[in-house]
Amino acid sequence: MPEPIEVRKVPLHTVSDASELAKLIDDGVMEASRVIAVIGKTEGNGGVNDYTRIIADRAFREVLIAKGADPEKVSQVPIVWSGGTDGVISPHATIFATLAPEKAEQTDEPRLTVGFAMSEHLLPEEIGYRPMIEKVAAAVRVAMERAGITDPKDVHYVQTKTPLLTIHTIRDAKSRGKKVWTEGTHESMDLSNGCTALGIAVALGEIQMPEDSQVLHDRSIYSSVSSCSSPLPPPGPIGRNSAAPPPTDSFPPRKPRSCR
Repeated sequence: MPEPIEVRKVPLHTVSDASELAKLIDDGVMEASRVIAVIGKTEGNGGVNDYTRIIADRAFREVLIAKGADPEKVSQVPIVWSGGTDGVISPHATIFATLAPEKAEQTDEPRLTVGFAMSEHLLPEEIGYRPMIEKVAAAVRVAMERAGITDPKDVHYVQTKTPLLTIHTIRDAKSRGKKVWTEGTHESMDLSNGCTALGIAVALGEIQMPEDSQVLHDRSIYSSVSSCSSPLPPPGPIGRNSAAPPPTDSFPPRKPRSCR
């Protein structure tokens, strides 16, 4: 049985600020070792060169380690940062942590559950093609299992972070005799997000496995619960795709369902 979930949203006072996370831990709201995922917004530009996400990622992981969490486990916590706080959006982070069952209010009603997973390594030549869809779908199924979800209809939100194509990864693919979907790095952001959404849709039974020719062309296939973001930071603690059934949407949303 999955453990109860505590969710808190905190502000980021500077790009490298994780003081509100530290305060939650110090106040006993959550334990550092029980933090399982973070989703947040930084003050960056959201582009390939947006290093605010790397700075924020390091700040949050350093706090978790300083507060007693195992460094190896901290390195595997999915932390998804989206750069850019245009308009009325302010820099913030939403933190998900498990609770000891005895600390949670007991009820027979359905409550929030969270699962997470890291996909197999995504190669540059797989972005936009069926292998990427398959790897994302497999990760979503693992996350569902960890969340204790057996019915895909009970999944109301899937957040992902995936890589896009860069000059270096394009060169890497070519050096191995492989081709890539596009050599436009910014175009590959939409490609990565859209292909990931299809992987989510396949895992949840919203669509059948699509053909390569349908990716980013057939707008009749999409996921109604996906929130897909790219790019990933350079290789490091979160250098793989992460999926968490608790943004840039590449497909039109359906009527949303309430989250449990």
